[in-house]
Amino acid sequence: MEERENRTITLPFAVLLLSLMGMFLLAGCGRKKQADYNGKYIYYIDANETKLVYEEYTPKNDQTEKQIEEYIRQLQKDPSDIAKKKVLLDDVKVEEYNLDDTGHLTLYMNAAYGNLTGISEILRRAAIVKTLCQVDGVFSIQFYVAGQPLTDSNMTPVGYMSEESFVDNTGGTSAYQKTARMNIYFSDTTGNHLEMLTVDITYDATIPLEQLAMEQLIKGPYSILGIDEKRALPTIPEGTELNKITIKDKTCYVDLSSEFLKKRADVSAEVTIYSVVNTLSELSTINKVQFSIDGEQALTYNETLDFSGVFERNLDIVNDNEKISNNKKENGE
Repeated sequence: MEERENRTITLPFAVLLLSLMGMFLLAGCGRKKQADYNGKYIYYIDANETKLVYEEYTPKNDQTEKQIEEYIRQLQKDPSDIAKKKVLLDDVKVEEYNLDDTGHLTLYMNAAYGNLTGISEILRRAAIVKTLCQVDGVFSIQFYVAGQPLTDSNMTPVGYMSEESFVDNTGGTSAYQKTARMNIYFSDTTGNHLEMLTVDITYDATIPLEQLAMEQLIKGPYSILGIDEKRALPTIPEGTELNKITIKDKTCYVDLSSEFLKKRADVSAEVTIYSVVNTLSELSTINKVQFSIDGEQALTYNETLDFSGVFERNLDIVNDNEKISNNKKENGE
């Protein structure tokens, strides 16, 4: 098919993403919640970055290309409600777009989009897609970042997305499920070494893998079918909650509740710390881990282990190093 002429957008990418995101997610939500309203929406993210929210919007242009650009401009603006956050951050730009004759829209993002990770990126992407798919003549959207196709956590190209690619998470539960195989590190029965267990987990695809890994650690090994106290011991202290987890420059920042400082009596401090570090380091996006407790740095763990710095994977504490798959250190990653 002959493609239409590329269009260059000079507006900040943050605005474009916001407009796109607002439109895409709000469409589904708005039609559900406001049966009498048949117009368009701009999609945003709620203040806690856990779901999509929206505002009604009436476009001024009816031509396809003009309407795409109009939505992008709207997404660059802050929403009227302070409980909402815009999708297109100030440093993110849509540098160019191309709409072919079959309704496939390609958005060319600058490198700053690549700094978005986890649920924050997925929500923003969903909002963009939902917003732009409201434009007549746009049926699917793909992203390029710094000239390369956008990939998921497994480095697989995401490809074209439509409104149906995302669950309407403005309310209700998600049916967008994926399965991941993860290596999770628990304690062996001595409490002095780590035992790696490979787990297949079916999960909501809007949940970042690093969050999924931490949640499995907190649940403990006995939540895995066929695993009991004869095989492995839990490492995370009872009552521990994951407050926040983010990744920047391959360093994972893990903020846990104060219960994490109450070490389990049957495992060493090193086993507890490195169960987290080694598990997260299995992900290709993470090389280092830094901890905080309720948003603040703790100097020591169990009054014996320096807890203030950055931790890297420790294979010496693992029972059988040959079990470890995807050894990034040996592969030079």
